[in-house]
Amino acid sequence: MSAPTTTKREPIHAETSADGSRWYPHPITGERFRSVTTALSRIAKFGLADWAARLASEAAFDRLPWVIRCSRNPDCNATKTDNACGQCRPCAILWLSNRGNDVRDEAGSIGTRLHEAAEQISLFGEGAQIDEEVQPFVDQYLRWREAFQPEYLATEMTVISRKWGYAGTLDKIIRLPAGPTLPKEFAHLADLPLVGDYKTSKNLDIPKGWQVVAYANADAVLLPDGSEEPMPEIKGGLVVHIRPDKVQTREVYLTDANLAYFIHALRLAEGLDAGLNTVLSRPLTLKDK
Repeated sequence: MSAPTTTKREPIHAETSADGSRWYPHPITGERFRSVTTALSRIAKFGLADWAARLASEAAFDRLPWVIRCSRNPDCNATKTDNACGQCRPCAILWLSNRGNDVRDEAGSIGTRLHEAAEQISLFGEGAQIDEEVQPFVDQYLRWREAFQPEYLATEMTVISRKWGYAGTLDKIIRLPAGPTLPKEFAHLADLPLVGDYKTSKNLDIPKGWQVVAYANADAVLLPDGSEEPMPEIKGGLVVHIRPDKVQTREVYLTDANLAYFIHALRLAEGLDAGLNTVLSRPLTLKDK
């Protein structure tokens, strides 16, 4: 397999606001663009509350002696600080309630490390150093690369849309060469520039596709010095879903309808982040007689 030809554009680093939302600042104009992933994160994930509750419950039963000890110890009154004891009731409640976030962050770490490993393999070949936890994902990635023979046209580019007011860092732009190894289901995408994304989460949902749609419809590439380049021509989208035991490929349909769905989500996120006082006045409480 020929080595991929990759053009890497140094991405802009997003800033995180106090409310947890992420923004991409323009180094010259001062414009702030809402992160694509931040906008999509405001969409409620069906079943997520049940999943997080189950994780907390399972963790409590797995650590039952610790939970009992914590229930008997005096409160340290430092639970949300670096001086937390980790052995009192408030500390136990905080740790258990964060199990869903911890598992989510761990999964996100796998995805980040897989991206880094893929880049190392592209630069140094398959002898690159890969940590043991990520290796099963890398093995599946290599299976996919062998089957699809992707040519990497660009990676890690920050793209912006002034028209709609969003920005994000896309994983890659690739081309799948026509040939006998390309599965027939994707023959219609052969030799076209595609926005691609690796996903390592257990399941895929609709917003994962909208993320690719948003990147594909950006106006320009934003560089760290504030200069801009025209958005490369994009003819399709692809999500490569990589798990330790399998790899699946899905086409992303870059339709006007799917772009409209993302824009609706973006506008909804703007409204939710605008503040309660933008839709409701200050409360008037009736005084007791």
